[in-house]
Amino acid sequence: MKRKMKRVVACTLSLVLLAFSLAGCGGSSDTDVPAGKDFPEAAAGEQETAGDAGGQSAAADTSEYSKEPVTLTAFVNSVMMPTDWKWGDDPTSQKITELTGVTLDIQYATTTDNMELNTMLASGEKLPDFIITPANGPVRPLLVDQGFVLPYNDLIEQYAPHLGEIMPKNMDKIYTEPNGKFYCTVGFFGDENRYGDQILNSRGSISVSMNKKYYDEIGRPDVSTLDKYTDAVVQMKDKHPEINNPIFDYEPTKPWSHSSMLNLLARMYGATNDHFEYSNGKVEMTFMQPYYKEALRTYNEWYRKGLVNPEQWAFKNDQKKAAYADQDMLSYWGYYWAMLQGTGKVSELNFETIEYPMPDGRSADQLKIHDDYYSTGYQGVFITKDTEHPDRCIQYIDFLMGDEGQILQRYGTEGLTWEPDEHGRPKETELKIKTEAESVEKLQRELGVYNYNFAWLTSNWAIVYGAHNTYSAYPGMLQDFEVMTPHQQNEMLSDLTYALTNTDELALREQIYSTWASGTAAVCVAETEADFETAYDKFISDMKHSGVDTLCEYFQANYDHWVSLGIGQ
Repeated sequence: MKRKMKRVVACTLSLVLLAFSLAGCGGSSDTDVPAGKDFPEAAAGEQETAGDAGGQSAAADTSEYSKEPVTLTAFVNSVMMPTDWKWGDDPTSQKITELTGVTLDIQYATTTDNMELNTMLASGEKLPDFIITPANGPVRPLLVDQGFVLPYNDLIEQYAPHLGEIMPKNMDKIYTEPNGKFYCTVGFFGDENRYGDQILNSRGSISVSMNKKYYDEIGRPDVSTLDKYTDAVVQMKDKHPEINNPIFDYEPTKPWSHSSMLNLLARMYGATNDHFEYSNGKVEMTFMQPYYKEALRTYNEWYRKGLVNPEQWAFKNDQKKAAYADQDMLSYWGYYWAMLQGTGKVSELNFETIEYPMPDGRSADQLKIHDDYYSTGYQGVFITKDTEHPDRCIQYIDFLMGDEGQILQRYGTEGLTWEPDEHGRPKETELKIKTEAESVEKLQRELGVYNYNFAWLTSNWAIVYGAHNTYSAYPGMLQDFEVMTPHQQNEMLSDLTYALTNTDELALREQIYSTWASGTAAVCVAETEADFETAYDKFISDMKHSGVDTLCEYFQANYDHWVSLGIGQ
């Protein structure tokens, strides 16, 4: 039996290595943004920029914006979501046309490799008015450096000063190029100045939950410490040996992800963010710190007790979904909503979030987790050099970034998919709830809610603005948020420090993060204490020889730049 288990572990680790060599490690919930170390400090630091004020303002007049009918074209560098849809098929896009005069003619990529966009740019043919593509990675530098897109600064000044007043705080600074201008706005960005608008903090990244049925069976013992928690899971496992995943890790192959179990364990032992330890302003990697070894040791002890299934490192999405659907776990470490959606039976979800169990000698108030509200964004909206309607393009962006546009993108049409609650905030109608229960795609296609074909600039403010109503139908989520909220913190500085754009720097980061993933996996599944020490020593040695000190120099340059601008602090 032991020999068979070793074969499973060896096969699993091989699959992990293969996956990382083929796909790169990327950054789970993390997204790359401009590195910024070559930015002109004076241009970005000596003047108040559009996003410094943040929030909504009516100081600049938008009443003179044209509402004459116009068709604007767009290329979305991703597949259709939902499929079989066109502008005007739903009440939300109809409402947008009514309010702005804009109709969109949208084309979509059919692959995820940028091939179609690159072909379009190389063809010399007229570009669409908008290009919508991730604001990180290789595409943005190409669009900017080759002059394919227009700077927002100039368009705002000439046609849409109101947009400059409502721009989320620091969005323009974060996406400023070396020439001092910025060329896109982004979706899923967290406006620091509007953080207090939320009634419910709904952007938590990770929690610990227990199978309530099995937890009740053992009398719901105290699980406030990791030792007591471990004892409780062992008791449940003894009663239910048929469970294949006693402790389930949402993201075992991405230990830097703020939704992974190893990341949370590291934070329990002393880590303060996903990637770094800051020692008197010096950037070091969190995995090189003594507390990280203790996190690995706890993970490994759970494995040796039979509480961690080694096959999880090779799970594909369908296997994860099967575990969720069958609720084939005793305890879950990860993003609660992912498990809730994965069950496919929301009303039957049998898991409850518990207070974070802590190591002996450390209290729960020392634990900090990533507040996902403070995201630096993902999807970028660019206005191309070939547009014949620069005024209508930038004014359309102004509309999408304003409160009315935000509510339409996130919640759909008032009176149809939402009604105002006592606070004037969106509350779902029965039609919206019923349609979503039938099919999310039907909701997107027929009612225009969460329709990402045109909801390009949904902000985290819009998401949290009505979240207390959205999640009221999910009691488990409300408890989950209640547990997470006191521990959440703004980690935008670390997210920005992590982001690199230079090709050589990115290559080194990918190499080291791949070693991070495979190395920690090997440590976690060591069979004995001696094996653990050997695997850990090898992991640290591999990291040193991989160039971690050089990578830290790259991160240090980012850190120093963003600190100098006062961002993320």
